[in-house]
Amino acid sequence: MIQHQSTEPPEEGQRSISPALSVGSGEPTDRRRPVADDDSTHETLSQRSEPEAPNSSQGQSVAANEKEKREGDKQKSTWTGFSDWFVWEILAAILSAATLIALVVVLAKFDGKPQPTWKHVSLNTVISWLSTISKACIIFSVSEAIGQLKWVWFAQKTQPLSNLRTFDSASRGFYGSAELIWTLRCRHFAIWGGLAVILALGFDPFTQNLIHYYPNMVEDASQQALLANASSYDTAGPPTAHAAEVWIDPVLKANVYSSLFNNDQSRPWSIPQYACSSSNCTWDPIATLEARAICSSVTGDLNMSCDTKVPENLTYAGQPNCTIMLPSNTTAWFIPYQYEYASISIAAVLPDQALVYKNATLPPIQMIAPYDFNPSVESPGEGKWQAMECSIEPVVRSFSAIVRDNVYREETLGVWTQGFYSWEKNWTNVPTGFYFEPPWGSDLGISPSSRFMLGSSAIMGITDFFNSLFFGQFYLQTLNSVVFKTREPTIYAPSDFIQAMSLGNITGCDVRSVEKLECAMKNVAQAMSKTFRDSAYVAANSDLSRANMTVGRAKTSVSYVQVRWPWIVLPALVWVLGAGTLAGTIWKTRRAQVPKWKNDPIPLLFLYQDGSKERGVSLTKADRANNMGMRLYEDDKNMVLAST
Repeated sequence: MIQHQSTEPPEEGQRSISPALSVGSGEPTDRRRPVADDDSTHETLSQRSEPEAPNSSQGQSVAANEKEKREGDKQKSTWTGFSDWFVWEILAAILSAATLIALVVVLAKFDGKPQPTWKHVSLNTVISWLSTISKACIIFSVSEAIGQLKWVWFAQKTQPLSNLRTFDSASRGFYGSAELIWTLRCRHFAIWGGLAVILALGFDPFTQNLIHYYPNMVEDASQQALLANASSYDTAGPPTAHAAEVWIDPVLKANVYSSLFNNDQSRPWSIPQYACSSSNCTWDPIATLEARAICSSVTGDLNMSCDTKVPENLTYAGQPNCTIMLPSNTTAWFIPYQYEYASISIAAVLPDQALVYKNATLPPIQMIAPYDFNPSVESPGEGKWQAMECSIEPVVRSFSAIVRDNVYREETLGVWTQGFYSWEKNWTNVPTGFYFEPPWGSDLGISPSSRFMLGSSAIMGITDFFNSLFFGQFYLQTLNSVVFKTREPTIYAPSDFIQAMSLGNITGCDVRSVEKLECAMKNVAQAMSKTFRDSAYVAANSDLSRANMTVGRAKTSVSYVQVRWPWIVLPALVWVLGAGTLAGTIWKTRRAQVPKWKNDPIPLLFLYQDGSKERGVSLTKADRANNMGMRLYEDDKNMVLAST
């Protein structure tokens, strides 16, 4: 048998023997008398019977020792009282809950808001500290609770001695906790504590995964956001040699040429001037004067005739000479089954000669060409010719603009096309021109009664520009030579335009039919729109402060906090399991009236082998711990852990 003695060592020559391990206040019973000769024994008893003279210094020392002992007992009593009432464990559980709640409060405060820019610490660091404190406190409470439950476990009924080791291991880490869960198999609520210890392994990763950062654009008042727009345009060059004509605005000409001859996929000739110092800007809806290209097929209006013959003094004399003509007199021709033919013909016509756009402000442009024209093959014959008519018109367009990562984009909100000349309303105190009065409001970027105007000087210059640039023919003279025929004399570059339309690659216009005219005219309209909108910027010599540009909002990217709340479930579950384990332990301990030894190793140090002259534990008996049934009970004010 095993007995747990008092902490006072037995006198020399004595050996206490008891039927069990006991821990308590009672003195061990000495069943053997000390052996000695009679004389010595008599002498000893005689000496002890004589009164000793009191020693004053010894008395003072004893009194001091008694005082220190009383103070020590008082301190020990206070500490023991805190321990017996599970004060430290309860405080730890409360602190764990408080830090977990603080963690939730901090996350809720910054959820959906910019990442805090604290000087010496980051949000992740604060969350890490709070989660570490919460985890450490609840695990301390769980560890002490599991340590106490091993005594409750043995106090309830006889249990295998090996369970003592299982409970002790469970109070120290996750491996022992897993062993405890397997051993008890849901027969005791101590598995709650074991489960809490195991789940606590994910406490820190789960709390860190609560925080997610994402970029968000916020307005930055220190940055600049400006965008060119125009409510009027009346810019033209000086008069030409013909008094009735004026030169085109050089900026407009440069932009139009760029749209036709510069094969740049970024389309710089279509992007208005803007300033966005933060690389990310937005503007409220804006309304501005622009140009728009619209086109319609007029193939059905083609008139083909092969009644004439090639003159005798020319190559292919006597061959049929076929012509394809529109009512406006725009004409193409070909010689059947020969390589010599006019593959395309383009002409700007008067509005009253147009087939579709008879009310156009600027000259409509017509084009005749064979379908899938190719200068290296013979003439297409009679059945593959097409015709297209396009018109570039001034309009008022409402749009929203945005710059994202230095890339400018627009979205059209509305287009107003109905305009009138100033003399049609007998306006005499305003510049002459073509006016627009859209019935829009602030939702489309204008105030009531706003006016937009394309001046008469600009209309005159653009008209002359169109009549000169958009006129000519391309045809094969021989199989290896081509001709670009235009009006003579000319002041612009119609032959270059005809060459681009027949042989060149205009940006975004990789087609070989009359649809190429529609694509080219849309490029021209975008170039003209940029010119209209940039006119104030150009007039101010590129000075942004004097360019009357629309002010927008510059934005910068800021990291925002997003809390993924489902990840809080595991930390909360660990605390609930830990608190439940602690509460159950307190209740079970009081019900079983078991001492609050918890993880204190001192009671186990008083284990010794009954009936053996040698103290210690047999190695073979340690291996047979599973077969030794033990129970903890009280016997004569001693707690006894005895085999049954």
